[in-house]
Amino acid sequence: MQIPIKKLTNGFEIPSYGMGLSRMGGSDEADYSQDEEWVQAIKGAINSGITHFDTAEVYGAGHNEELLGQAIKGADRSKLFIASKVWASHQTYDGIMKACEDSLKRLGTDYLDLYTMHSFPEPDKPIAKAMRALTELVDQGDIKNIGASNFTINRLQAAQDISPHKIVCNQLHYNVKFREPEHRGILKYCQDNDVFLVAWKPLQRGALSEATILDELAAKYGKTWRQVAINWLISQKNVVTICKASSPDHLNENLGALDWKMSPEDIESVRNEFPDQAVIGNWPLNYDASEPA
Repeated sequence: MQIPIKKLTNGFEIPSYGMGLSRMGGSDEADYSQDEEWVQAIKGAINSGITHFDTAEVYGAGHNEELLGQAIKGADRSKLFIASKVWASHQTYDGIMKACEDSLKRLGTDYLDLYTMHSFPEPDKPIAKAMRALTELVDQGDIKNIGASNFTINRLQAAQDISPHKIVCNQLHYNVKFREPEHRGILKYCQDNDVFLVAWKPLQRGALSEATILDELAAKYGKTWRQVAINWLISQKNVVTICKASSPDHLNENLGALDWKMSPEDIESVRNEFPDQAVIGNWPLNYDASEPA
């Protein structure tokens, strides 16, 4: 199927749904035991129409990127949207330049569509140095766009003030239950400032399944609760999502969330009535830390 595309006013485009690859090929360390299975899963996703793949240098100590590189070998690179992330401990000028070079080698590509700061820099790694490196990577064509992950509004603004290249997205833990981006104003900031909010863990690993309101809307739209939860996100302005799929059946179910749009009334109904909402995500954001120059 054709994945719907969302676009910023500066022309940046991103698929509304992407495949998150975390834990493929290991967590903190590389795991080679299921390599063929993971490569085939990614190839199957490409054949199903998925073009956006989200990886990171820290996933499986880089092996995650290697698996994605194997899976996309021979594919039309121009039709893919490959996003990777640089870990916080590497967010110095030299650290980012080296990390990007290594990621490109593991992926077997000569550019990234999106390169994201994975969490904010550590206190001894000023964001100005990170942004100088990212700006240079855009200028020389190694990356097409700069992204942030788990950034507060202040950190996002501080980073943007340094670079002439737009920070096109902020990747955050956001779903029908976990609402920190709403309560902290980050969702509204992204919508008002032409930035995408990329929602990770949209299904909360299945923990949303007992919510009656999702079942009611699933019956109304002829969908499943998973499809309702994903559609609630992508029906909102400037919100896209990345989601893992444990099987081809799960992937196909997720894709069924993309070819329809929830009404504004139902979006607000979920926003207001979903039970036991949490204002702090799985990755609590640091709002008190000062921003190093």
